[in-house]
Amino acid sequence: MACWKEDENSRLQIRDHLSHKYAFGVPGNYALDCLAQYGPLVEIGAGTGYWARCLRERGVDIVAYDIMGDSWRSWFRPSIVTEIRHRGTRAIVARPHPQLAEPVLWTEVLQGGPEVLLRHSERTLLLCWPDPWSGFDEASLLAYPGEHVAVVGEPGEEGPGSEDFQARLERSWRRIEVVAVPRWHSSEDRLFVYARR
Repeated sequence: MACWKEDENSRLQIRDHLSHKYAFGVPGNYALDCLAQYGPLVEIGAGTGYWARCLRERGVDIVAYDIMGDSWRSWFRPSIVTEIRHRGTRAIVARPHPQLAEPVLWTEVLQGGPEVLLRHSERTLLLCWPDPWSGFDEASLLAYPGEHVAVVGEPGEEGPGSEDFQARLERSWRRIEVVAVPRWHSSEDRLFVYARR
């Protein structure tokens, strides 16, 4: 991919392709080491399980869940990146893979959502770029009986999750750590760790 043209569209297409294949947030050594300190972990909205795999490779005890419904299948469907040429210009386009329809998991991801959290009170809750529209982020905070929450995403209003999720974090949780993570193009991601107030 490094040989393709350096322009905004190409960078966004590559980011889109890689986030479909791996994860919305990029795990790095500092973040993985930080999360290991808060183990065991439970991840809700694990996608294809890339963060869980990276943590398991370090010996961290993590249980990963995702609903695995239609939107999950369409978002994480494998894609391919191709170069198109039109009238002397080149562009990169990420398109769904023509032969592969089902997402490829990086590790075991169990089917489930916030309702499973009552069984995991001893684990730290991990949310990596919770979406802003489904409500599973706030539902996870409401269902979670444990003491620590780790969130990967951008700070402030641009951050992951819904407004209600961010407001509940502000009211009911105290930020105790912020760790740098590698970032996809045009993101300001961090790992934020919170303790219950």
